[in-house]
Amino acid sequence: MSMDTVIDLGKVCGRKLSEAEAARLREIGSRLNLREDDALWPLLAALEYQRVYYEALPEKIAKASQTIMDGMAAAAERETAAAQAKLTDSVVKEAEYLASRIQYAKLIPMWLLALICLLAYGSLMLWAGFRIDTGRDIPLAAILHMPSGWLISGLCLVAGVFYAAMAIPSLAEGKKSGWSKCVIALFFLIVGGMITLYLLTN
Repeated sequence: MSMDTVIDLGKVCGRKLSEAEAARLREIGSRLNLREDDALWPLLAALEYQRVYYEALPEKIAKASQTIMDGMAAAAERETAAAQAKLTDSVVKEAEYLASRIQYAKLIPMWLLALICLLAYGSLMLWAGFRIDTGRDIPLAAILHMPSGWLISGLCLVAGVFYAAMAIPSLAEGKKSGWSKCVIALFFLIVGGMITLYLLTN
């Protein structure tokens, strides 16, 4: 089997030996003093294919690894974007839920009570200033005849109705807090009713 025949054997592997590979085979053959019809030529050709294959293998592995890593990076970016979108959506929904659960049941009565106290304090200061300035003995009940008296009685009645409205669902659910709300509602209704009755009768 001649060297040219060995080179033609490259067709079996899907390609011919390159000039560099053929030259390398000739050089190896000349170093080993092989004849043209020596039986080692096919073995050398097979070894040369193996050498070329294994030399190209790291580059192929690197390309395949890079392709895999690029795919993983793209998948990770997609998953990260999806997770961020889900997180943002969940944060927005939670914020909306919390905003919808603002406890007006606690805030409104506190504001009503603060307003009642502010009106009572202002009326008391006005009564005290008028009494000090004129030196007249004015009864404390005169505070209720000021415009703030009507406001205080109205706000007390509103607070009582509001607490009563809050107590009904709590009592229906069997919560103990419903009874405390009932007591507070009764207190505000009694105070507001007594002030209104006093203003109407005096």
